[in-house]
Amino acid sequence: MKKRSLVLLMALCLLVVTALTGCNSSDKSDKQSQQPQLTTMEVVLYFSDDQANFLVPEKRNISIEEGANDEVLAASIMKELIAGPENKELIATIPAEAKILSVKIDEGIASADFSKELQSKHWGGSTGEGMTLNSIANTLTELDSIDKVQLLIEGKKVESLAGHWDTTAPLERNEEIIRK
Repeated sequence: MKKRSLVLLMALCLLVVTALTGCNSSDKSDKQSQQPQLTTMEVVLYFSDDQANFLVPEKRNISIEEGANDEVLAASIMKELIAGPENKELIATIPAEAKILSVKIDEGIASADFSKELQSKHWGGSTGEGMTLNSIANTLTELDSIDKVQLLIEGKKVESLAGHWDTTAPLERNEEIIRK
């Protein structure tokens, strides 16, 4: 009798362990199938040359969630622009401390909302400010859905980034400043 009870107990334990292991592995496969699929996309970012005379295009591959809309893509592109150039001969146009808070696109105008550091940590000067604004506008207008860019700081329009350029109206692409 003891032997029979012991065999039943072992069989029951084995059944419970198998059931728990089976549930656990299916949970893992469910979690894996719920993870977003990433896709790689080539984008063009514009950085300053070493004399701050021209913007120079730099191509970069970024990973984004498959099926992401242009607003998500634009925000990812701005994060790359903030990260600065990979080419050591080019100069960053946005302070590294700045963050992109969001990008909303409505009728071809992208409202690019940055943290206050875009303004408070900006190195200033009319040339530097122009490089920053043209860099943002030219980079975002690479997307077909964006024609102009409205700059926002912490959700609000500002008169100027560093006191030299009017940023109350949407910024347009400037082909003349691009070195080809």
